[in-house]
Amino acid sequence: MVKLISKKAELKGVSVFHRWALMRHWHVHNNISFERMIDPTDPDQLHQSDASTQRLARGLCDTILKATQSAET
Repeated sequence: MVKLISKKAELKGVSVFHRWALMRHWHVHNNISFERMIDPTDPDQLHQSDASTQRLARGLCDTILKATQSAET
């Protein structure tokens, strides 16, 4: 699915934010467990915790800022 989305985005000339890659980076390089990234009140374990959502938002913001700064130069 990730490859399909990336391919479609490339064809349309749009960027894709790779959330899973970022979360995997946190897990591998920052020793943050996947259990800690998930909302403990979600019985289906499909929703992120507030802390994880906040980190993700910062990562997305940083990515957007870098992209806009690159486009301006």
